[in-house]
Amino acid sequence: MLLKPSSVSLKLKLPVLMVALTVAFVVTVSFLIYTMAERSIRENVTSAKASKAQAGAQALGFSIGAAQRDVANLAALPTTFRAINNFERVIGMVEADDKIGYLKKHFITDNPNAEDQRADLVDPGDGSYYSQSHVTYHPTFVQTATLNRYSDIYLITPAGLVAYTVQKNGDFAEDIKGDLLADSALARVAQAALEAEPGSVVVEDFSAYSPADSVGAFLASPILNKRGQPVGAIAVRIGTDFVQSALSANLEADGHENIYLIGPDGTAKSPGMIPGAFEMLSKLPDTPHIAAARQGEAGQFSQTQTASGEPAAAVVIPLALNGFNWSVVMETDDAEAFAMIYRIRWMVLSLIGASVVVSIGVSWAAANRVTRPIHHLRDATNALAQEDYNIAISGLDRGDEFGDLARSLDTFRDKLKLADEAAAREEEAKRETDYVVEEMSHALSQLQDGNLICEIDGPFSPDYETLRENYNHSLQNLRNSLREVVEAARHVDRFSQEQRASANEMAERTESQGSTLEKTATAMQDLTQRLRDTAEKATEVDSTMRGTRREAEQSNEVVRSAVAAMDQIQQASSEISKIINMIDDIAFQTNLLALNAGVEAARAGEAGAGFAVVASEVRNLARRASEAAGEIKTLTSTSEEHVANGVSMVDKAGNALTSIIEQVTSVSDLISEIAGGVQHQSQGLEDINAAIRELDSVTQQNTAMAEEASASSQLLQSEARTLSRVTGRFQIDTPMSADAPSSWDSDAIDAATTARSA
Repeated sequence: MLLKPSSVSLKLKLPVLMVALTVAFVVTVSFLIYTMAERSIRENVTSAKASKAQAGAQALGFSIGAAQRDVANLAALPTTFRAINNFERVIGMVEADDKIGYLKKHFITDNPNAEDQRADLVDPGDGSYYSQSHVTYHPTFVQTATLNRYSDIYLITPAGLVAYTVQKNGDFAEDIKGDLLADSALARVAQAALEAEPGSVVVEDFSAYSPADSVGAFLASPILNKRGQPVGAIAVRIGTDFVQSALSANLEADGHENIYLIGPDGTAKSPGMIPGAFEMLSKLPDTPHIAAARQGEAGQFSQTQTASGEPAAAVVIPLALNGFNWSVVMETDDAEAFAMIYRIRWMVLSLIGASVVVSIGVSWAAANRVTRPIHHLRDATNALAQEDYNIAISGLDRGDEFGDLARSLDTFRDKLKLADEAAAREEEAKRETDYVVEEMSHALSQLQDGNLICEIDGPFSPDYETLRENYNHSLQNLRNSLREVVEAARHVDRFSQEQRASANEMAERTESQGSTLEKTATAMQDLTQRLRDTAEKATEVDSTMRGTRREAEQSNEVVRSAVAAMDQIQQASSEISKIINMIDDIAFQTNLLALNAGVEAARAGEAGAGFAVVASEVRNLARRASEAAGEIKTLTSTSEEHVANGVSMVDKAGNALTSIIEQVTSVSDLISEIAGGVQHQSQGLEDINAAIRELDSVTQQNTAMAEEASASSQLLQSEARTLSRVTGRFQIDTPMSADAPSSWDSDAIDAATTARSA
C-alpha cells in the first residue's frame, strides 16, 4: 500500500522534495541542452550529407550532359562521316565469301590480345581495305573513348550493320536486326538515332547487355552528310563506373556512406559504394526513401533502413537529365553519422547521476537543520492542544522565521487562556438564546403549516424583544397581502376564460386564410417556374441563331478566299503556258542546232561519226521535249477551263451564303425580341410571386401568434387556479365556530368563484 504524502514526516519529505527538485532541474536543463545539441548536430550532419549528395548529382548531370554533347559533336564531325562511309564501302570490298566471318576472325578470334584488351589491336596485318581504314580511324576513336571514359563506341550503317566498334566484342560486324542484337539496347538506340532529327541525341537506360557481358547505357546520334541526309548512326556505351565515379567523387570509401541511382521501377541503376549491398538492376526494398526516389520526390529521411536492413539516414535528389529518369540516393550509417550525439548522451546521463548523488547529501544535511526546530514547535503545539499552558516554548530568541513562529505561539498561548474565560460568560448567554430560538421555531413551524395567526405573545429578553415585535408585525402584513392576492386570482381566472374563447376563434379564421393563401402561392410559383423555363429556352435559341449567323459569315469569308485562290491559280496557269511556249521554242532551236551538227559531222567523215551519233540523240531529245511541252500545254489549257468553272461555282456559292446570312439575321432579331419579352414577363411574375410568398409568411406568423395567444390564455387560467390553490393553504382569519374550516382549500375557492360568476 502506498503512503500518502500527508502521512510522511517532514524530516523525510523535505530532503526527498529537495532531491526531486534538484534532479528535475538538472534533468530538464540537461535534456534541453542535449536536445539543442542533437538538433544542431543532426542538422549539420544532414546538411553535409545533402551537400555531398547534391555535389554528386551535379557532377553526374554534368558528365551525362557532356557525354550527350560529345556524341552530338562526334556525329557532326567530317571525320565521323568519312569513317562510316569508308567502313561501309570497304566491308563490301572484302575478298571473302563470308565477309562478316572474315572480319570477326581477324579482329576477334585471331586477336592476340586478351578479351578486355582487343582495342589495342590496330592493324591485324591481313592487308584488306577494311584494315587500312581501321588503321586510319581506330586510334582517334580509342582516344575519344579513353578520355571520356566510354565503354565502347559504335558506327552503324543505315542498313543496321555495326561496321565498327572500339572494343571488338561479340556485337562487332553484327546486324542490329539479327538474332544477337534484335532485342538489345544497342538495336533500340541505333534504330531511334537513324530516325531522329539532325543534332538530336537518343538514349537507353542501364540494362543488361549480353554481347559485352556487362550492364550499360547507350547514347546515339544520327550521322549526316553535307546535304543533311542520314548516312548512319554513332553510339557510345557508358558503364556503371562512368556514373559511379561522378557520384562518389566527394565521398570516402569507408563503408559508412553509400550513393547510387534508382529508376522509376525501383531498381538500382548503378552499383553502390559498399560491396555486396545489392546487385545491379535488382529490385530494392520498399522503404520510405526508396519509395520517394521511385516517385521522383526529393527528401531527407532520418530513420530508415538500407537494402541490407541496417539503420541509416538517407537523402533523395531527383535528376532532370535528358532521356534518363533517375534519382540519386545517399545512405549514411546512423551509428557513424551521429556518433557525436551518442557521446553527448552518455555525458548527460553521467552528469545527471553525479548531480543526484550530490543533491542527496546536501539535501539531507539541510533538511536536518530545518526540521529540528519544527519538532520543538510541534511538541509545544501538542501541549497547548491538551490545555497545558505551562509548557516551555523554545526558540523565542531566534531571528529567523522559526523565532517568529515561536513568539507567535507564545502569544497564542496567552490568548487561549483569555478565550477559556470568555467561554464561561457566553454559556449564560447561550441559554437565553436557546429560549428565543425555541419560541421562534414553534411560531415558524405553525407558519409553515399555513397558519397566519400564530403571533408570539410571551415576552423575550430585552436583547431579543425587538425580534418578537418585528415578527408579529410582519405576520399581520402578510395576512393583508394574501387577501389581496386571493381576490386578484379570482379576477384573473374570469378574464382568462374570455380571452381564451376569443383567441380560439381568431386562430381558426387565421388558419383557414393561411391555407388558402398557401395554395395561391404554390400555383403562382409553378406558373413563374414554367415562364422562367420558357425564357431560358428562348435565350438558348437566340444564342444558337447568333452562332449560326457567325458561322455563315465565316463561310462567306472562306468562299471569298477560295475565289481569290482560284484567280491566283488561273494566273499561275497562264505563266506556266508562257514557260511551256518558251520550252517549245528552246526545243525547236535545239533541233535546228542538232541538224546543223549532223551536217557538219557528215562533212567530217569518220572523224565526226561519234559526233553525228550525239547530234542524232540531241535531235531525239529535242523532239521528245517538244512533244512533252505540247502535252503539258494541252493539260494546262484543260486545267484553266476547270479553274474558270470552279471560280464560277464558288462565286454562286458566295451569293447563296450572302442571302442565307441576311435571312438568318432577320430570324435572329425576331427571336431576340421574343426572348426579351418573355424575360420581362418572367421578372414580373417573380415579383408577384415574391409578394405572395411574403403575404403567406405574414399570414402563417399571424396564425402562429393566434395559437400562441390561445395557449397563453389557457396557461394563464391554469396558473390562476394554481394560485388559488396555493393561497387556500393559508389560514388568514380566526375561525368563527368549531365547524368552520381552519384553512382555505382549493375546493372552497372554486365554489366561491363559481357562485360569484353566476
